[in-house]
Amino acid sequence: MLKLNTHKIIFALASTGLMQLAFANNAAINELQLFLGNTKSLSANFNQSVRQKSGKVENSHGQFFLLRPGKFKWTYAQPYNQEIISNGQQVWLYDLDLAQVTIKPASKALDASPAAILIGNNNLSQSFNLQTLPSKNGISWVALTPKNKDTSFAQIRIGLLKGQLDRMELDDQFNQTTSIQFSKMQQNQSISAQTFNFIPPQGVDVIRE
Repeated sequence: MLKLNTHKIIFALASTGLMQLAFANNAAINELQLFLGNTKSLSANFNQSVRQKSGKVENSHGQFFLLRPGKFKWTYAQPYNQEIISNGQQVWLYDLDLAQVTIKPASKALDASPAAILIGNNNLSQSFNLQTLPSKNGISWVALTPKNKDTSFAQIRIGLLKGQLDRMELDDQFNQTTSIQFSKMQQNQSISAQTFNFIPPQGVDVIRE
C-alpha cells in the first residue's frame, strides 16, 4: 500500500494557497505594468480636483498627450491657462496668464513624479514601493509610495478599469489630495514629436532652474 507523506501534502497545499494569494495581491500591479509596457503613446481629456487640507476643492480640466519614453504635454484649459511640456531633456511650465515660462531639466522635474510613472522605463520598483489596494466599483487600484522621501508626493494611487488607465489620486506633502479622472482615452495613436517641443513666445519672462 502506498503510504502518504502527510507533511509534504500539507506543505504543497499551503504553498499553492500562498502562491494564489500572492498572485491575487499582485494582480493589479501586474495589470499596471502590462498597461505601461503596451503603451507607446497616449492622449486623453481629464477632470482634476484638488482637495486642500482645509477641505476647499479647486476644480480644473484639460487635455494631455504623451509619447514614450520621456515626452508629454499637459494642458489646463480651466480655470487657468497653463501648459506643462517635456521633450525628454527639459520641461517647460508655461503660465499663459502670467506670461511666464519656467524651464527645468527633465531629470530634476520628473524624478519619482506622476509623470515619470506614465512616461518612464516601467521599472516602477526602482523608485516606488508598490501595493495592491482593494478594488472599488470594478476599478483595480495600485498604491505607489516614493522611496525617496524628498519628493513632493507622499503617495500616488492609480486606478485601472478593464486594463486601461482610468484615474489617479495623489497625496502631496502638504496634506492635499489631487484626483484626476480620464476620459476619451486614445492609446498608441500617432502623435507628432513636434507636439512636445516648445518655443517661448516673444515677450514672456523665462526662468531657468
